[in-house]
Amino acid sequence: MNDRDTELITTANELAETARSLAHASRAINHPYDSYLLLGCLTATERSLGQVYDQLANWHSNVIDGVEYNGEDSCGIGCASGVARAELGLRDAAQFAGIVEDALMQAHNGNSVVRWFDDVRAAPDA
Repeated sequence: MNDRDTELITTANELAETARSLAHASRAINHPYDSYLLLGCLTATERSLGQVYDQLANWHSNVIDGVEYNGEDSCGIGCASGVARAELGLRDAAQFAGIVEDALMQAHNGNSVVRWFDDVRAAPDA
């Protein structure tokens, strides 16, 4: 964090750090029931991220040269503006986030019928 970071950027950095921690922590699930709770949290998080992508796309669609930014560097003849490319990429991200959310919901629903133990038990002798 630096003096230029806004609350928005601070929150985004915290989310990135939390995601890195979760990626590390989820390598082993020592409490099987946690998998159900984790899938619920991931579904809700993906829903919120999709909303962020959509809102950021909407913002890009309304920015005005000279108000929010000072022109663009040239990217060549026939190249769409950086603002337009950012908006389109964010629209794709929002759409894909919805697909991921649906997949997570399916996983969460499937996981919900399993009678998970609270702790991992020793494997039975073969």
